[in-house]
Amino acid sequence: MRRYIEALAAATTIIGAFVFALILTRSPHIPNTISDEEYDVYSAWTRSHFGKHPPDGQLYLLSRTFKFNPVDQTGACHQPTIGKAHVPASLTTQFAALGDAEYFLSGYPPTSLRLPWKYTVVDASPDLQPGAFHLMAFSRVAFNWNQTEALFAVSDACAAGDCGRGGVVYARKEQGSWTFQPTDCLWVY
Repeated sequence: MRRYIEALAAATTIIGAFVFALILTRSPHIPNTISDEEYDVYSAWTRSHFGKHPPDGQLYLLSRTFKFNPVDQTGACHQPTIGKAHVPASLTTQFAALGDAEYFLSGYPPTSLRLPWKYTVVDASPDLQPGAFHLMAFSRVAFNWNQTEALFAVSDACAAGDCGRGGVVYARKEQGSWTFQPTDCLWVY
């Protein structure tokens, strides 16, 4: 009987280690480069944001992502508040591993970004009058393991910090298309 219990304990340990390893390999994480799936989300959100009409003024896209970490945030943009919008914690916690890193979009213009409007990639806000342009900037995108849910932050500025808005967006892929739901994390410039 003792050998049976030892064998059962050993088998349980092996199975537990296998399940843990499987969970780790299936646990989502944000990769070191911006993925094609992230560009798909950026493109779909921008088309949804502007609708069928081109943006007023020129459209600029910031050449790098901005830091977003709801685990370190306070107020309306911290993890518990975002969770009230039924956003899984597995999405919000992925941002913590990125630290302060900014990630550059690939290419000028990024060929993976598919928009029906002309846009220009810039390193800083253009020196134009407020309202004469849109400067879009994105955080990285956190996905669930099968990439049917996503979380990211976006900014749409119309001047160098003088006007515009942004916020955290929760996205779901339904029948091959992304749908977007704002969270309570919103800001106005």
